[in-house]
Amino acid sequence: MSINDIKNMPIQERMQLMEALWESFVHDDATSSPAWHKEVLDNRAGIMQKENVKTYTLDELKQQR
Repeated sequence: MSINDIKNMPIQERMQLMEALWESFVHDDATSSPAWHKEVLDNRAGIMQKENVKTYTLDELKQQR
């Protein structure tokens, strides 16, 4: 399948193809995150707790517009 084949597909078919591809990654052990990703996330979470960072929900952010 070429990029032109994909471009010529109806949008609904392209969306279904994209969803199927993402779903295939979720169940593939070869696409798991490297250990350093967890280290970065843990570090950021620690900073947020230590510095008492204010977080907002998506709805709160939308209300600020």
